[in-house]
Amino acid sequence: MPNELQNHKRNIVQIKALQRASRRLEVRPLDPSAGRYLVTSASQPGLRYHVQIDPVQLSGHCTCRWAQHGGINCKHVLAVLREHYAAQGRQISFWRTRGAARRQHRSIIAGEELFATLRRRAA
Repeated sequence: MPNELQNHKRNIVQIKALQRASRRLEVRPLDPSAGRYLVTSASQPGLRYHVQIDPVQLSGHCTCRWAQHGGINCKHVLAVLREHYAAQGRQISFWRTRGAARRQHRSIIAGEELFATLRRRAA
């Protein structure tokens, strides 16, 4: 258990690495109005994870191993949040602290150990 907690904290600190990794994942909608999606595994191409998000709270549940062992905001959840806001014509960026998000001078969403900023996507 202590090792899992150490990995959990390390990945929260590395939110930008998770954000970059999330951009390479394929996201398929199952029921977008209910926040349900499938996300392809990066390491096992035939495997898809079920993800359900609450975009207002910047939270989600994923069936990946990381999430099943207590990890939050895995790259699959970040990929779905990115797709959700892209469908609304907005680009989302994730930040570890409110201060880091505030320095972007954009609208801020506070989530579970995560902050995000939103901006309109360039045409």
